[in-house]
Formats: sequence, C-alpha cells, structure tokens
Amino acid sequence: MKPELPFLGTALLCLGLAACSQAESRNATTAADNVVGILQCDDYLAKVNTCIHERVPADRRAALAAEAHQMFATWKEAAADPEHRATLPQACGITLEVAKEDLARYGCTF
Repeated sequence: MKPELPFLGTALLCLGLAACSQAESRNATTAADNVVGILQCDDYLAKVNTCIHERVPADRRAALAAEAHQMFATWKEAAADPEHRATLPQACGITLEVAKEDLARYGCTF
C-alpha cells in the first residue's frame, strides 16, 4: 500500500534541493525530544500533527502519525549535523507545501 503522505521521500529530496539554504533555528521552549530546533520544521510538525489528530479519520490516524514521527526523527538527526542542518529550513518549507495539498482532502488548512 502506498502511503498518502510521502514524508520521508519528500524530506530526503528536499534536503538535496536545499543544500545552499541558510539555517534559521529557534530556542525550543519544550523538551528537546519534541522539537527539531528549526522553526520551519517545528511549524510543519505542529500543523501536521494538529491536522492528523483533529481532522483525519480514526482509521488513518495511526499510519499518518507514524509517518509524521518518522519525518521528525529524520529531521532531528539531520539537525544534529551542521552540513545537513543548513538545508532544513528550505526542506521543511517545501514539505509543508506538499502536505498542504495532501491533507486538504481531510479539510486541513494551514
């Protein structure tokens, strides 16, 4: 079965496309395990998780939440590497645009 949100593939593609991007981070005010530390990534994750938990039908929530968690783990790992960290703002922004289209079917707007 093909996943509805190609989070991991999109993230990896975006990392490659964003190689020259300037990193923008923020000081996390929550536990380090809950944030990537890149404003655009944390914004993406907050919006997608809200959509999943408030709009997605119960029978699809677990799969989409697992994909979002995998995206978080990928980005968290990339943020720990200075070379990859610089690509994350653009990668997360592009991934948000893709997610907007994918999640619109559930009535999510962000």
